Amino acid sequence: MMKDLRLWIAAIALVVCLVFSSTTLIFAGTVGPDEDGAYRPTIYINDEKYSLGGIIPPSGSTLVPFRALFDALKIEASFDNTTKTLTAVNDDLTLSLTAGQMYGFINDEKIALTQGPALTDEGVLYVNLRFIAEAYGAVVAFDKEALSIAIHFPENS
Repeated sequence: MMKDLRLWIAAIALVVCLVFSSTTLIFAGTVGPDEDGAYRPTIYINDEKYSLGGIIPPSGSTLVPFRALFDALKIEASFDNTTKTLTAVNDDLTLSLTAGQMYGFINDEKIALTQGPALTDEGVLYVNLRFIAEAYGAVVAFDKEALSIAIHFPENS
């Protein structure tokens, strides 16, 4: 009886060790949050690294300050402080987003958003990186393990 009990305890201890060592291996290569608990991805546009100040909130959508993003994309963008609305114009596409709204407009067509724009207390408008990049024709890839985002625009953009 005592021998069976010892075998069970040894088996349970082995299982616990395997579970914890597997968990360590799974997360060993994953980039974690910064000192404030925020996930800050590395962002590449057409293979060039940009410091856009992106952050991934609990929604999972990467948000970036609109000015940094549109400057990097070389797209004219303006912000109306009264209505809290961003308007960006490039060739035949006009994009409009309003802080706190879960929809935006592309050429006057209303589009539902997975994450609406957020205005910080400091007055910085954070916008959904994927929504904007894809609206302007880019392909967006997220590498969770490396915590990086690759945005690729077609050659003729």
